[in-house]
Amino acid sequence: FSEDVTISTGLEPIFNWNAPKNSETAIYFEVISNSDNNLFSGTYTFETNFQYYNLDNVVLNITRTAPPKLIDGETYFFTMMAVSQDNWVNLLLEKSFQP
Repeated sequence: FSEDVTISTGLEPIFNWNAPKNSETAIYFEVISNSDNNLFSGTYTFETNFQYYNLDNVVLNITRTAPPKLIDGETYFFTMMAVSQDNWVNLLLEKSFQP
């Protein structure tokens, strides 16, 4: 499903994803991690987009400290889970990227 995610270039990329219009999704959970599976950012949004380091549309941030800056040329991973009202994950999208 990586084709359902678009990622802009840059050190603060914007992530956009396609979600079914008739979905029972209540909220989206986005994770940014590195190649060692270290969590860089974990956020929840109601919208189908998110920008790294920008909390404007974030409704819940589980990252305890400011996420580290991304390094040009390194490989990172974007994971998005669409979560229903009863906490059922009804869509999972994953994509690697390099800023």
